[in-house]
Amino acid sequence: MSPENAPLSSSSLFPSRRAVGIGLLAGLAHLIVVAALTEWFDLSFGRNPFLVYVAVGALSLGALPAALFVEHRLVAPSIAVALALVASTYGTWSVYVAPETIPTPVGPTPLGWYLIGWVAVVGVALIAGGVEYGIRRAMVARGE
Repeated sequence: MSPENAPLSSSSLFPSRRAVGIGLLAGLAHLIVVAALTEWFDLSFGRNPFLVYVAVGALSLGALPAALFVEHRLVAPSIAVALALVASTYGTWSVYVAPETIPTPVGPTPLGWYLIGWVAVVGVALIAGGVEYGIRRAMVARGE
């Protein structure tokens, strides 16, 4: 039985060191990309505890999908996070950079909402991964 098809056991509840390591590297890469984007868009979160929340979120948004891919070969979480990042970056660029007359932001930009609402993005990624995992299990049970 392959690892993807094995029933859950207590040892499978914890990710492998490889998955954790690659996840942390991916999380760090995501954090660097997001920091570069916030600098490019001239977004400011200030130097306060909220910055820690945003940094933990940016790290998590990169680490979780990568670890799920390494551990279970799930691609849906990575796609969900990538789509959210691209959509929020494009939304921020199209509203606050591309126009000739740049509006003054009244609230968070789309990229700001992505960073503030990272918990929701993680939730969507986990749901997408759960659906993918369920579909794979059903296909294996049917013998496909």
